[in-house]
Amino acid sequence: MTKEDDKHPPSYYAILDAAVEEFAVNGYSGVRMEHVAKRAKFNKSLIYRFFKNREQLFEAALRHQFNQREQGLHSRPENLTEALKWWHKGNSSDPTFMRMILREALEGSGKTPVEANNRRQYYLKQIESLEEFQSRGQLPAKLPAAQLFLSLLAITIIPTALPQIAELVTGLPTDSDEFEQSWMHFLEGFSESLGKVDD
Repeated sequence: MTKEDDKHPPSYYAILDAAVEEFAVNGYSGVRMEHVAKRAKFNKSLIYRFFKNREQLFEAALRHQFNQREQGLHSRPENLTEALKWWHKGNSSDPTFMRMILREALEGSGKTPVEANNRRQYYLKQIESLEEFQSRGQLPAKLPAAQLFLSLLAITIIPTALPQIAELVTGLPTDSDEFEQSWMHFLEGFSESLGKVDD
């Protein structure tokens, strides 16, 4: 992802944050510029000063979210167990972003994803980290790293993306301390088991 332009005023980022909330709740087709303006507590004319239309706003909002996430990649743990916990916590701390991505999937079937090339690079960096785990014997070397990433991504996002399913399966609300403790314990055991597959 490209580094965001620091020359933008605070109002620009406030609008993007409001847009993320609106897109997450209403989906791309349900968002109106006046609703974003109301949520951001700005006049609608200010939004149009930055963005010509809803498409530009959506692209910028999604780019903003991925830029923020990419900046946090440098703090990713080097240990697989801690990395899985880190991925889970990153997802659970930002459910709005997850809802926005799910909305994109529901409404964008067959379309090229927004910021596709930059987002692909973002994911490739994480796939490279899995290859490092494989080289250290923390993950099975015989499995393709890209597919491993998809599998681990699914595991770490399920409590955030499908909280109702997680609660029905475990009997625990995903926002409870009890669920969080049990999920952390599972991730520890799961990562340890992965590292033993090639033994």
